Amino acid sequence: MKVICVQENLSKALSVVNRAVATRSSLPVLANVLIATENSMLKLSATNMEISTTVLIGCKTEAEGAVTVPARHLTELVTQLAAEPVELTLDSDTLELGISCGISYSTLKGISADDFPSIPASDDGTVLRIDPGFLKNMIDLTVIACATDDSRPVLSGVCMTIKADEVVFAAADGYRLAVKRLEADTGVESDIQVVVPRSSMIELSRILADATEEVEIVISPQKTHIAFRIANTEVVSLLVEGQFPNYEQLLPADHQTRIVVRADAMAKASRIAAIFARGGSNVIRVQTGDEDAGPNKIVVSSRSADLGENTGQVDATVEGEDTFIAFNARFLGDCLNILDTEELEILLSGATSPGLLRPLDDHTYAHVIMPMHMVR
Repeated sequence: MKVICVQENLSKALSVVNRAVATRSSLPVLANVLIATENSMLKLSATNMEISTTVLIGCKTEAEGAVTVPARHLTELVTQLAAEPVELTLDSDTLELGISCGISYSTLKGISADDFPSIPASDDGTVLRIDPGFLKNMIDLTVIACATDDSRPVLSGVCMTIKADEVVFAAADGYRLAVKRLEADTGVESDIQVVVPRSSMIELSRILADATEEVEIVISPQKTHIAFRIANTEVVSLLVEGQFPNYEQLLPADHQTRIVVRADAMAKASRIAAIFARGGSNVIRVQTGDEDAGPNKIVVSSRSADLGENTGQVDATVEGEDTFIAFNARFLGDCLNILDTEELEILLSGATSPGLLRPLDDHTYAHVIMPMHMVR
């Protein structure tokens, strides 16, 4: 193999695939990145057996070939090279990859490309196309509610449901639920539901940050893996086995109290309260109808036996019964920090029922948080 490519393009491609490299594995090849020529382009791939990332970059190919080399060392090396053409030359006998750029020349010892795990093909299956901005927004709004432990594997991912007229993302960890809907003419005849691992969704969101072209999503017929294609980048992820809970039944159907509040004001009050909540039971209390606050305010408070207490008043429009509810400070903060809206709607049904938060101007998103049982 002998190719010449642009240093900047090679560096960017390595930074993308490097995040899919296995950090701990008994297989040395999983710490490597696969470098191969393909259709007059240079292909770079990495995998940790759950997620595989492939990036194609333009190059001048003088000889075909493929090899795997240590991903971390190659990435560090290329990052430090001058902004000049990089020449990659493979010695097929010793499996050493020569990297030449300007006055710098290095060699990295590689492992045969034949030892690199095969990445599942993604040519067949259900195909869906989504705007990258919409897809990133759906991921970011839901992935925060995924479980971070493996006690219930199906809750450690984002549930993706494709219906004839909409796509729905949902995530839940047993204490909260996030659901985001997108109207779309998908063309499917019957509903398709899969669960994509949390780590795969987080990585995909990072890649989508700079994406401008439409994303092609392909779900394998056996529902074992899913592929996301963005321009010259492809992310292939295994799917989580198991049946995701019926999240539609978990969404509150009605409410007794409706609060409309500025999202930034609520977020700021919650961040201040969280300082004191961390020193106690990590609880933030939200109360309406406080005599000292008045009718057009809600009280956001927390206390710690060791640290002290905090009480903040936030201007709000309150409809319905006066109420009190206690939320986990981290769960409430996660929700408020991810919302991009001017006004927030909070729907409550007492201290022991889940609270529903959503943007006032966008009811395609719902975030449900289970209450903490506290004495007033």
